This record gives sequence, C-alpha cells and structure tokens, in this order.
Amino acid sequence: MGTSRDAEPSDDTMTAHADRPPRQPVPAARVPRVRLSAAVFVALVLAAACARPAATAGGPPLSIPALKLAVLDAVGGHLDYCDPDQYPIVRGTPIANAKARFPTIEADKAAFAAILSHQNLTAGQPLTDAELIAINQDYKQMQAIDLQPSGDGYRFTVSVPASGTGNGSQSISGTVSRSGPVTIQSRGPGQPKQCPICLAARDLIATPAGPVAVRDIQVGMPVWTTDLGGRRIMGVVLATGHMMAPIGHEVVRLTLADGRTVLASPAHPTADGRLVGGLRPGDLLDGSMVVGAALVPYADVATYDLLPSGPTGTYFANGVLLGSTLRAAATGPTHRPA
Repeated sequence: MGTSRDAEPSDDTMTAHADRPPRQPVPAARVPRVRLSAAVFVALVLAAACARPAATAGGPPLSIPALKLAVLDAVGGHLDYCDPDQYPIVRGTPIANAKARFPTIEADKAAFAAILSHQNLTAGQPLTDAELIAINQDYKQMQAIDLQPSGDGYRFTVSVPASGTGNGSQSISGTVSRSGPVTIQSRGPGQPKQCPICLAARDLIATPAGPVAVRDIQVGMPVWTTDLGGRRIMGVVLATGHMMAPIGHEVVRLTLADGRTVLASPAHPTADGRLVGGLRPGDLLDGSMVVGAALVPYADVATYDLLPSGPTGTYFANGVLLGSTLRAAATGPTHRPA
C-alpha cells in the first residue's frame, strides 16, 4: 500500500456537496446518502463566488479551479505529471486513494464545486466508485496546472503524454480567458518528467555545530554520518542539490514511535535502501517503529539533499538516519541537482 493518508470514511460511498440544487433522489439500490449540512453548503457557495476573478466582456467569469479544468479539457484531459498515487511507487488502489483524498478535496470548496460541475454531479447525490475516482483524478491534475496572469486572462504551459507513442511527452502552451475559452498557442517536444526525491526545505541536518536546515547546508560543512558498522562519525559535505517542487507536490510526513518526525519526498532513500514512500505503520526504521506515514501537501518551492563523505553517505535529518539521493552520481565536491 505504501504511504498512508488520513483514515478513509467508513461508508462504502461518498456524497457530493456543492452550490447546486439537488437532483431528484436516485433509486434506493445505490448506496446510502451522506447529506451536507446547511452551513457547509452555504460555505461552498461563498467559496466558489470568492474564487471568481473580475467579470469580463466575454461572459461570466469562472473560478480559478474551473479555468484549470477548462485547460485540462482543452489539452486532452490527461497530463504527464508526478502523480502522487503513482510516483515513485504505486500506492493503494484507485478507489482507496480517491476515498483517502476525498476529505482534502471536499475541504477545498472552490475546487470541489468546480469539479462537481465538470463531472455533471450535483449536491446531495451519492457518489459511485467511478465518480470518486474521476473527482480524484481531476483534483490531482488541477494541482499540476499553473495559471499565470496575462492580459485579460491567464497563460499556461503543461506536459501531456505524446500521442501515438507509449512514452515521451508533449509540451503545450496557451491562454485561457477569464470566462473559460482556451487558445492553444504552441505544441512541442516535452522534457523528461523530473519528480522531486529530496528532503523538505526545513528538515534539520545534524552537524557537530548543531542542527542546520538542509536548504542552508553547503559543500565543505561538517555533518554527522555513519560508518559501515552504523556508528556515528563526522563527515564533510561533498555535494548538495535541490530540485524545484512541481505544483501539487506531496511529501511523506514520517512519524516514529519515539517521537521523531521527518518530511521527505516519497522517492527519498532510507539508510538501508528502502524508499520513504514505501514505509507503512509497523515497519522498523532507525531503531524505532513507524507509526505514521502520511502524504501531505508541500508548500516550499524546492526540495533539497546532500552527500556526506564516508563509506555510507548517510546523514541524520530531524534525528532520523537517511540515505542520500546524490550518492550514486557523486564524483567529487560539487553542487549537483537532486
């Protein structure tokens, strides 16, 4: 299953909530309804309204989430992006992942209202598994679309799977007006997908002088590492690296039974070669038991890593012994991308 998220709802299905009037009741053969309170319904309406940009002459303005969905439709409905449910390892099943993320989606009221409209769903109806999966797919891909103000609308550049091939990507750039029409301006070869595999910027690295944020670590600084027997020894930083975090990047909040907690990209290695994203509650790590491994949104602009000297290339982040993503590529003291 890989990393866990917040506990899944106990009902077999979810119920949509939005700012539309409910449609006629569905047959009782479908799953039980979970109704939206009046207060939450009003909050959804207000959130969707507050998210709307100023009106334009071209038609009523749409919310930013609705504009992102318009872009998604215009480029074919599928992006080539770092899907948190697929990278670096496949976690869970599509329906399990959809149910786990549903509370987060529902809490993002403007996005949720836009998705319900996009999927032709209405407030109060029960959601089938297929509808929950579609909502999850829309929400994840929306996070990977960055709209930049441009004139009376927004410009965008996204990557999509290259048509007619089993691999590769195509880069598509264009604009979207505030009322929704999308204009594709250019198409070209895409760049290989680069998904972050490093530490959160504010993780603290153990050094002889005390903890230092990983983003502030520099080549030549002394840090604590380990020898082949697992004993702590002093090393020197041979390389550092960072990678810009894409829109919607998620990291794993790893919590151990002894209270240590660290934030790392799912593909970051542990000291014994496993991936952080593959750890589950009950697994052992650095002399303690994993009690939490939840995917959480990442707010900083980049992730970071370092490579210490010594036989293992390990270091301590927030007190947790981890491996380095830079070890295999290191050839000397330099700055390398993580």
